[in-house]
Amino acid sequence: MRAGAPFVVVLSSHLLGDLIEAVVAPVRRGASAGIPGLEVPVVIEGETLLVSVSGVAGIRATALRNRKGSLLAQEDDIRRALDRLFTGF
Repeated sequence: MRAGAPFVVVLSSHLLGDLIEAVVAPVRRGASAGIPGLEVPVVIEGETLLVSVSGVAGIRATALRNRKGSLLAQEDDIRRALDRLFTGF
């Protein structure tokens, strides 16, 4: 699975750092799945990838390692995609 989705983006607030699990979304390679508004294009290490909010999951916080950077510049787009996922708008 790592070949198709080499990264995850942590969606949980950093203010909740004591949680055992973190909410993440996969950052994957490949073409869009064709679901309007549920994917956000990002560039990591020079490669254009897609944050796929429809793949939101909880994982053990201890499984997170090797931070590659920040997607703070895409925060609004990711929030809009989450709103679309949970509200349909």
